[in-house]
Amino acid sequence: MYSIKNGNIGKGAIHLFSALLGIGILVFIASRVGYTQFIQSVQQVNPLVLIPLILVYTVSWVFRGLRFRKLLHIMNVKSTLLRAMSIELIADLANHVIPAKLGDSAKVLYMHKTGMLNYTSGTFVAFMVRAVDLCAVLVLALFSTIFVSKLVVASYMSYVTAMLILVFLLVSTGLLFVFRPGMFQKLLIGPLRKHRFSVAELAGLIKKKPEQVVCVLALSVMVWLFDILTLFTLLVTFRVNLSLTETAFVMLLSTVTKILPLTPNGVGVYEGTMVVLMTGLGVSENISFTVAVIDHGFMNLFSILLSVLALHHLKLGFGGMKKLIKPKMGVTQIDQT
Repeated sequence: MYSIKNGNIGKGAIHLFSALLGIGILVFIASRVGYTQFIQSVQQVNPLVLIPLILVYTVSWVFRGLRFRKLLHIMNVKSTLLRAMSIELIADLANHVIPAKLGDSAKVLYMHKTGMLNYTSGTFVAFMVRAVDLCAVLVLALFSTIFVSKLVVASYMSYVTAMLILVFLLVSTGLLFVFRPGMFQKLLIGPLRKHRFSVAELAGLIKKKPEQVVCVLALSVMVWLFDILTLFTLLVTFRVNLSLTETAFVMLLSTVTKILPLTPNGVGVYEGTMVVLMTGLGVSENISFTVAVIDHGFMNLFSILLSVLALHHLKLGFGGMKKLIKPKMGVTQIDQT
């Protein structure tokens, strides 16, 4: 059973402050752009653009479900695609509640309560999702940076050389991770120390089942490619002349800034970073902000809508969801019986 700490009011104040911080960043950028110009730009959007946006972003969530089902399969747990996708969606819904990555805890607790995996195995699976996500984002971001960077456009060989160097560094890092996981465990300090065992587990899994891990990583890459296509679809609507590589550069680097949980789901931080990057690529500040707000707003709202359907599919309801996120909002003890 649950026992709630007395410090919930203080935590609530922190959560409120983080939400206000995100809103404040948006208001500040909007004031720079001009509220009238922003509203006019939004009004110019054809509602029919929602059709391709929904189609493309839905595919992204399907790949998230495929990835999670694959991870469960590695742990010898059978699951349908719809159930795996639903678990990922309720985890994402929890991430909208507070800035911390609460979704991982909700995911682990759900798997424990339903008998899918115990806490240790569930935590490892949640860690795997984060790890392959981070790897996919960083690898794609580095490759897109090479193509966007003005330093390597002098010749074709410049691209080839830069690519070979990047591949060498990635392979070297991967080998170090597999054969010297202790080096990476030491990087996890503070609250992240609890995941050190997962680093060793992941290194061992790569040794035993390298093809399985590569498959999971490939699915993560597909997730982000379709997220990039979602933004690219929106840019085409506004007739913004950015290539797919430049779009990837903007989207991925904006996503990296969401790693630090300053605001709920990176609201404000994501948009601010995207505005800076797109204006640097020659897009007007007004269009950059409008695209950033619509892109992030659409993804968040559509994900929440899918999450509501996921709650229904898992027969949780909002009451069940509240119980999943309640432990991390002040629980001192969980009855594991």
